[in-house]
Amino acid sequence: MFLRNLIPTLCLVILVHSSAVADVSTEIANFAGLAGAENLPTTLEANDEIEILQLEQAIDLALANNLGLTTARYRPINARDSILIEEAEFDPSLFGSTSLQEQRAAASASALDNVDAPESKSRQGRIGVDKRFSTGATVTLDTDLGRRTTNNNAARNPDYTSGVGLSLRQPLMRGSWSRINLAPLARARITADQSVFELRSEILDVIAETEIAYWNLAFARADAALINSSIELAETLLEENRERKRLGLVTALEVLQAETELVNQQEDLIQAEQTIDDAEDALRRIMGTASFLEDLDDDQIVVQALPVTMAALRPMPEVVQDTIRSDADALAQERAIEVQRINKILAQDATRPNLDLVGGVDYLGRDDDGRSAYRGAYQGDGYNWNVGVELRMPWGFREARARTRQAERNLEREKITLYDIKQQKALAARNAWRTTRTGLQRIEVTRQALVLNEEAFEQERARYGSGLVAYRQVLEAQRDFDRARSNYLSAIIDTTRASIRLSRVDGTILDRNGFAWQNLDSLGQEAPNLSSHPILQDLRNN
Repeated sequence: MFLRNLIPTLCLVILVHSSAVADVSTEIANFAGLAGAENLPTTLEANDEIEILQLEQAIDLALANNLGLTTARYRPINARDSILIEEAEFDPSLFGSTSLQEQRAAASASALDNVDAPESKSRQGRIGVDKRFSTGATVTLDTDLGRRTTNNNAARNPDYTSGVGLSLRQPLMRGSWSRINLAPLARARITADQSVFELRSEILDVIAETEIAYWNLAFARADAALINSSIELAETLLEENRERKRLGLVTALEVLQAETELVNQQEDLIQAEQTIDDAEDALRRIMGTASFLEDLDDDQIVVQALPVTMAALRPMPEVVQDTIRSDADALAQERAIEVQRINKILAQDATRPNLDLVGGVDYLGRDDDGRSAYRGAYQGDGYNWNVGVELRMPWGFREARARTRQAERNLEREKITLYDIKQQKALAARNAWRTTRTGLQRIEVTRQALVLNEEAFEQERARYGSGLVAYRQVLEAQRDFDRARSNYLSAIIDTTRASIRLSRVDGTILDRNGFAWQNLDSLGQEAPNLSSHPILQDLRNN
């Protein structure tokens, strides 16, 4: 039958990932097997050197080179550095200073001075270390050494002074204790977790977009093959009509109608070839392997044939539950809520006054040489200690209270956003599930319509050959047959897209393509290597 030479374009069953293919209905499987592999039409010239791009290869290329995903990979890396920044707040800090001062008075100010204009020179050096603790306390340990010379009466000339001191400042209200001081570090860690889930969402989107673009190209090629087969049929009918006209069995009108149908089919082929080019560019863009600034006319992408096998639908409640439980966007939003909770704690802390306990002790030494002066400080020849409290507070705390109200509202906003995300994801899962179910039903219906239209066309063609009907009826039957084939092909691609979107929503797209987060999370562990990117090798030099 004529159908045997036309169906393979629509029904070629391909090998996909083992977990992606479930059992399908026996009728569809039988229908797909009507044509033998030796009769499969193709849109490409037969060439053993043509390399078919597998779906797995396309996804791997997209994960490695997609430009949008490449930029998204920087977020978790930067977020981890933010953790180090917050941890560094508790690192010890070294400091030091040195100064030189020279002074000459305009005139003597005391009868004890033995010169008319006293002069003095002094040098001062100080080094130390301070450290902040999780309680909010800041401890400083420092030492200093000074040297002073003068031209007037002095007990020591030169005069060396030294000191070794320890000081403490401990907040008692605002900024006090670990709950407040460790909050920025906890926020940085939560933000890092949030960035991981945001990257996961980007990864899932890229995988889904790659699959859809891949099968869109397969659909475009199958559609072009379908039109080519229609052109072959139109050419056959045209030759038959020309021969019938030569024998005087038909008029020139039938020949003209056949010629018109052939031209119409050729116009459809032109549009189909443009669709192929557009689909190739869309796949190139997602894979990130080709620069559109270069000539790509000879760079043809050959993909697998469009599949007719679909994964079996799970029950809708199960799909919705898996969607809510595994959704990366919702998990990222849960971390956003925790960040706002910490912001609220810090804002509330800012409404308290600054009340600090301060204290310190300095041991002093003094002599006519530096070593002796230092020895005296360590021996405690002199000392200076202090203890007290300091209070500072803005009038009315208007700014702090306003920021607290903002933090409270931001927290409520993020909670509502989480609920809205879960609502959207559940709705998307329900819609995708229904669309996939409808698509499976469409495949069955359009398959039956295809069989019936093929039989009707064969009958009309036979009746025309017997002179029982006009050629117009053959043309109408042919168009109905072409429309049925196109509808069947559209049902397959629409259902394929719906199935991919459903697997993206419920998270099964990852396992279905043989991935696990243990491997994909490595994309956010280090910055992309732009020097090895197929179209960004020179970016670092620009």
